[in-house]
Amino acid sequence: MTTAGEPNSSRTEAQLSGDAPVDSGIGWGYGLLFVLGYAPLLGLFFLNLWGRPHYQFFPWALLGAGFLAWIRGKELSRPFVPGDRKVTMFLQGVSFLLLGLATVSWSPWLACLAALTGLVAAIWGRGGSKLLNAMLPALILLLIIIPPPLLADNLLIQQMRVLAVRGSSSVLDSLGVIHALSGNVIEIPGQRLLVDEACSGINSVLVLLACALFYGLWRRRSPLHILLSLVNALGIVLLGNLARITLGAWVKFRYGIDILTGTVHQVAGLLLFPTYIGIILSMDQLLAYLLNPIRRRRQQPGLVATVEEAQVGRIPPGMPRGWVRVMGCAFALVGLVSLGLAWAHHKQAIAKAVQLQPALRFDASFTMPDQIGEWKRLPTEVPPLQKVETVGVRSQVWHYRLGDMQVSLALDYPFRGYHSLEGCYALSGWHLLERRSGGGSGTNGSLPYVEVHMQNNMGMHGILWFSLVDERNRWLTGAAYVPTLSERLRQRIQLGGESEFVSYQIQVLATGFNPMRPAEQEQVLRFFKEGRRILWQQLSGQIQRQT
Repeated sequence: MTTAGEPNSSRTEAQLSGDAPVDSGIGWGYGLLFVLGYAPLLGLFFLNLWGRPHYQFFPWALLGAGFLAWIRGKELSRPFVPGDRKVTMFLQGVSFLLLGLATVSWSPWLACLAALTGLVAAIWGRGGSKLLNAMLPALILLLIIIPPPLLADNLLIQQMRVLAVRGSSSVLDSLGVIHALSGNVIEIPGQRLLVDEACSGINSVLVLLACALFYGLWRRRSPLHILLSLVNALGIVLLGNLARITLGAWVKFRYGIDILTGTVHQVAGLLLFPTYIGIILSMDQLLAYLLNPIRRRRQQPGLVATVEEAQVGRIPPGMPRGWVRVMGCAFALVGLVSLGLAWAHHKQAIAKAVQLQPALRFDASFTMPDQIGEWKRLPTEVPPLQKVETVGVRSQVWHYRLGDMQVSLALDYPFRGYHSLEGCYALSGWHLLERRSGGGSGTNGSLPYVEVHMQNNMGMHGILWFSLVDERNRWLTGAAYVPTLSERLRQRIQLGGESEFVSYQIQVLATGFNPMRPAEQEQVLRFFKEGRRILWQQLSGQIQRQT
């Protein structure tokens, strides 16, 4: 005869010996239902990630995370003991809420967080804290492929580019290279060096951070060691690009040879990357020597296994089958809804891409008179110290002079809806001092416009006037195109609603080393309004109206 407790005792002994697996509560069939819930938006997340050059290393990061999970999983004794099912159910619930919110707001980024939470729930449900601790390095490595909110990664790259340019300028001063710094542009006599292209190596900062993080996790470095390795990787990239920019500017200044563009630039980038990796690995060994001068004795594997077996005790119950069925079906339903929304968003994106094509005639052309009021047109190209920012696919610029004042008039298109031009000048080294709006609606003189006062590091003052008009003859203002959080959410949910039309931007830029007097500002403003009127008349006559 057997007592009532013998079946449970034999089950526990079998599991401890590895003869029977511990029931994690989720079978393969239900697991596929969970995967179906994440798949649509998660696939879109990786597709979007591939479109960002500094994240195209993510397949290697996924392989690295899998490798870390494999080597850490092999070291664990079997069987796995499931974690507290209440914690598992809570994590699954949080994951489902995140996935639902991601589907409603159509946010692949939020869906990635939901999938990561679901992965943590699966790990906890399978092996509790022991398995979760073992998988923690792999989970940490996965975090590096999730872009931070508010474009913090782009801000990091931009700030590193600024530091590299400013550091290079200081070194060029010590080398006697005559130059001027304007934002991310280094100007030497007769040449403007586009540092954005020269700093393309800074775009590799994320992949180098991923390499340093993977190596530190693989070699089981301490948190302090890994943190110092990441800081070291940032410093290596910064110093490498500083040296690259300085050498390129010096060679161009002394010998007229351009090594910051073309094949030479690409080959240098290919050679620098393995050099960076070698320096990172060397610095890792130095940190290991400095932080751990005396090796610690490793614990004996047999003792660890004995302690783990002693801690197993009673096997906790698996997940309730009813809960698993309900959650699996719910995740699958969300996945099916995501597939439908993905198709709708795809069709809408195609429609918007077609709509962004300007309705101008194929042979549209624009000409400006030789004189506008008292302003006379200059036959020369863009002045070296007055660079008007044109970021549209198609642009045209004219230059005029009145006495000592010189201005640039530009037409730039196509844009979708409102385009804030002052941000483009800020990225080019201009510091925005004041921004105000003028005009209203009605005649040309009262049409809306934006006036921006600026100053750059060379001491130049600039004033910018610009307006935007769409193909429905609507003059756009910035205030009307800053949606609230609820409006942005509604725009994400709403499909097939009214889309923004193609818009055209007209701007006038006036610069000088002395601030412009009020009377001079008024003269330029009148010139801007008249130039805007002339260009809009030509635009209106060449737009093909759709019936």
